[in-house]
Amino acid sequence: MPFKAKLCIVVMQAERQNLTATTSFYSRLFGIEFSRTLTDLVKVMYAPISIDGTMFSVEWRELYPGEERVAYPVFAVDDLDVAEQELTELGGQVLGERFSLPIDDRVMPEHRRAMLEMGRHESQISDKIGVMRRMTDPNGNMITLFKPESDSDFWFKTGTYRLGLTAEQLELWEKELELARSIELEAV
Repeated sequence: MPFKAKLCIVVMQAERQNLTATTSFYSRLFGIEFSRTLTDLVKVMYAPISIDGTMFSVEWRELYPGEERVAYPVFAVDDLDVAEQELTELGGQVLGERFSLPIDDRVMPEHRRAMLEMGRHESQISDKIGVMRRMTDPNGNMITLFKPESDSDFWFKTGTYRLGLTAEQLELWEKELELARSIELEAV
């Protein structure tokens, strides 16, 4: 069962002067070397941390006035318009404008070559990673919605590459739900 949205990136923010030290900290924790992103829009170091394409990143960017540095999740969605509408109807609030993550011109030729070697057609290759929109949930927690370009779907395991829970995980979850429903708990 594939999910409607997919957690694709967990972002830890860092001050400019601490970006390298913070990246080293998480690189050591996970035991994997981090890489720089292919965009100059923000300064991000990242690494894949699961078989389903989930990434962990350390980011430095200019903050909006009054914004604080907080960790936040990035969720890939198939339709940004629909996701924004559904979530605002449930008490979410959009922040700022949508923004694209362009692939840096210096790495675009290599990106194109790699995509062609993977069997992608020229028409399937984009010069950006995708489009994003920051939001808050009803409690004020920041999230980002992300509509990946088709050539980013393979990397993030989104779109047609999206993985779901295994039959074993679903069966166990159904048992957990049944157990929870059988126990009356006071509302928190």
